[in-house]
Amino acid sequence: MATPELTSLRSARVTAAHRLAKRSFRGKERRFLAEGPQAVREAVAHPGGDAGRTLIELYATPEAAERHADLVAAARAAGAPVLTATPEVIAEISDTVTPQGLVGVCRFLDTPFDEVLAARPRLVAVLAHVRDPGNAGTVLRCA
Repeated sequence: MATPELTSLRSARVTAAHRLAKRSFRGKERRFLAEGPQAVREAVAHPGGDAGRTLIELYATPEAAERHADLVAAARAAGAPVLTATPEVIAEISDTVTPQGLVGVCRFLDTPFDEVLAARPRLVAVLAHVRDPGNAGTVLRCA
């Protein structure tokens, strides 16, 4: 198993990713965190449009990188740097109680509403002023 590249909780990369837990920094940086294999898989699969790829960089514990080698390879193939980190670093970056070892830094996805409607979706969920990401997740799962 590889030695983690990121071991310091005070490194500039870790600090920048950790700040994305706050809405004000997410809005200012136009970035957010995708935590866990499913969210990272979706970020890797989404091309990102004119702004470039959705997944900007991926942090993974050596164990998670080994367990999800397909995601790590897909992230690299998409041009996103993959950095291995200690479990402590992942816990510092992560907003979840039990981190799964993979955290992606992603670019905001800005799709004009008329473009969304032009695709003639069967269902559209519109959320306004959501303060708790858990509530947004609940609405999306119900939809």
